[in-house]
Amino acid sequence: MKTKSLIYLFSGLLTIGLVSCEKSDIPQEEILNTEVEILSVAVDGTTSFITTNLCPAFDTTAELTANEIEFLYAVREDEKLARDVYTYFFDKFELTPFSRIAKAEANHIAAVEKLFYFYSITYPAVGPAGEFKDGDRKAYYDNLIAKGVTALEAYKATAYLEEKDVADYTKVLETIQNANIKMVLENLLKGSVNHLKASVRQIYALNGTYAPAFLTQEKYDEIISNNSFMNGKQYKRKGNQNSTNVGNGSFGSRGAVNQSGDCTGTANGQAPGTCSQSGSVGKGYRGGR
Repeated sequence: MKTKSLIYLFSGLLTIGLVSCEKSDIPQEEILNTEVEILSVAVDGTTSFITTNLCPAFDTTAELTANEIEFLYAVREDEKLARDVYTYFFDKFELTPFSRIAKAEANHIAAVEKLFYFYSITYPAVGPAGEFKDGDRKAYYDNLIAKGVTALEAYKATAYLEEKDVADYTKVLETIQNANIKMVLENLLKGSVNHLKASVRQIYALNGTYAPAFLTQEKYDEIISNNSFMNGKQYKRKGNQNSTNVGNGSFGSRGAVNQSGDCTGTANGQAPGTCSQSGSVGKGYRGGR
């Protein structure tokens, strides 16, 4: 029987082994004439980042503001919540789809941490499974796992989670200005769409039904009726290996965030952040604290 420890080990290896942004020996002119993929989609819809290709696709931008740093931390905590939910259901029911998507969600955590590293932001390690500093997020996690009394209800809970992510990511993308954050969020959105479809397919296989709670019926039907999963696209290499944005340690810390999600320092403006409304870029994202 597989256990949580194996999945968390996988997550830890991703964080340790894939977060760095290595410089390339490829000539600059050749780098700028090539493209990379950053998303991998399996036949069952499991969607992961090709994390080694993220930094080559990132562009040089302004330093992150406190709101952006806090926003990224909130996104990472939400991806952790998803990982923890899928892991809990895999341990309970030993069904492969839960295991595969749990690993994908661990990969999504690593993708967000790539942004922290790229911008030289100091951040805390992911906390223990099912534990969150944010009381609302903790209550949401507890509610989701409580729903999974059977495998069918567990798939309904993950569909609910992914549907909410689709709605939230769609909304918050309207306010994203930073090109690199937007790139990661757009692909997290694709992952949530694919994982929603994967969960609903399992519900149908168990003769169950699912009604949307956050999306309009029209939008939900559009997603589910499409037999194909959303794929990634090619991104041009930016050739920014010498940028001060590249978090190789040479430029020191350019900001920091603590376990409560508060930005404690930034090279761009003042800390902590100033956003407080749900859906804003910053600590208010998706309800905040």
